[in-house]
Amino acid sequence: MSIEIALFICLAVSAITVFIAASSEGGRNLLRSPGFIRPLILVNLAIGVLFLGRFYSDGLPSYLSVGTILTQSLFVAVIAFGQGLVMLIGGLDLSIPGVIAVSATIVAVGTSVWEWPVLVAVVVALIASALFGLISGFIIAKFQIPAFIITLAMGTILAGVSMGMTFGRKAPAGPDAVINLFSGIGKIYGIGIPIFIFLLVGVLGYIIQAKSVFGRQAYLFGSSPGTARIAGQPVLRIEILVYVVGALASGIAGIMLLGYSGNAQLSLGDEWLIPAITAVLVGGTVIGSGLGFWQSTFAATVLLTTIIVVIQATGYPEGYKSVLYGVVILLALIVTRPDRKWSLAKSNPRQQVLERK
Repeated sequence: MSIEIALFICLAVSAITVFIAASSEGGRNLLRSPGFIRPLILVNLAIGVLFLGRFYSDGLPSYLSVGTILTQSLFVAVIAFGQGLVMLIGGLDLSIPGVIAVSATIVAVGTSVWEWPVLVAVVVALIASALFGLISGFIIAKFQIPAFIITLAMGTILAGVSMGMTFGRKAPAGPDAVINLFSGIGKIYGIGIPIFIFLLVGVLGYIIQAKSVFGRQAYLFGSSPGTARIAGQPVLRIEILVYVVGALASGIAGIMLLGYSGNAQLSLGDEWLIPAITAVLVGGTVIGSGLGFWQSTFAATVLLTTIIVVIQATGYPEGYKSVLYGVVILLALIVTRPDRKWSLAKSNPRQQVLERK
């Protein structure tokens, strides 16, 4: 089956699904839910953008391009999961590039220089990542310092730590097991392993954010810290745990990117911060509102990666990608802006202080 027919089938299935849902009251209510209709729209937009790529390259669409899109979407999705939780409660994690670099460096240096087993190096990297999130989260929650300031400082510190671990020299190569797992070399039934991992991340992310106790607590805290406190929720622990989970997700992404790129270069995580933030915003998460859907963020990663792949196919300079992300973020902020009542409540510093206490 050609890729064009496969994509047309996906579009047809989406159209049929909407038609069937619209034929009943329950289905119409489902269509009004942003958690259902937004991901559907985003995925179909991604397919449409991929077809438009044919005007710039005869190689689009193709199974190879789809595999590349889903593989790169994996890294954005893992980072966006953690960033989405942080943004859900009103924060912004700018330490992501630093956590990614340190996590990848620990695994690379640990296996090649210190001769650790791969599993030991991975566990140490993840523990370290969680510890970085714990430190940032504690300072933010305990002393009520804006998240972007603390995480920016943490990211700067971690960049120095990563450089110190390599003594400023060329980063060591990642272990073969990690490279085979995340570079796309390893395949199952002819399909790259990262694609299966991408789908698994989608399922696990939904379970954690939408179905777990921790996820529900994060939503309640994001909508109103004061209400969460009145409801007996441990707001300090929830806020700290969100940053721990966010840093842990970045640490996992660092190991994945080590396998994808082959070595732990210091700039490994730099280009993934903005795509993650953009995916969260395009997915409809409103910062500090307790409003957001993981399935929408997950679908947004595919759309954004598809757009980037098409831009690269046009041969335009890399600067166009940065311009695109900036425009998309601005549009997402405008489209997903909160209502007036929410804006007034959140713009009142005294009200914020009262809710925190």
